[in-house]
Amino acid sequence: MAPTLFHGFNQGVATALSDKTRFPDSFWTAHPALLESYLAASAKHDAVYHESMHGSRLVIAERELLQAQLVLNLDEIASVLEMAAVRNPEILLASAFTIAKEKRGRARAKVASAALKTARAGTEGEEGGTPT
Repeated sequence: MAPTLFHGFNQGVATALSDKTRFPDSFWTAHPALLESYLAASAKHDAVYHESMHGSRLVIAERELLQAQLVLNLDEIASVLEMAAVRNPEILLASAFTIAKEKRGRARAKVASAALKTARAGTEGEEGGTPT
């Protein structure tokens, strides 16, 4: 997804998920750190996205790394929401995720794998170690 489209989508999801009337803290009890981690990364991505408009290559690289991390977070959040949608289908509409029939195939696995590799490469660079 292009950076501008991703930013708009991500901001919509972050706003929807942070609404305590739709998603109370009790909703996230099985995954306590997931929402906090996502919202922190989302806020950082928002700041870096706006800063990257000036064209700095380092900031653009940081934005792409954050986008890859957010894709992983969003995928995990989508799984949680899909499980909750079994009891309450309207929860998917409240989340601001785009609802569409998914065509399962190799493309999704490749994208998820690429995002994971990008996120791990960024973590290795920061910590100077290798993943275990």
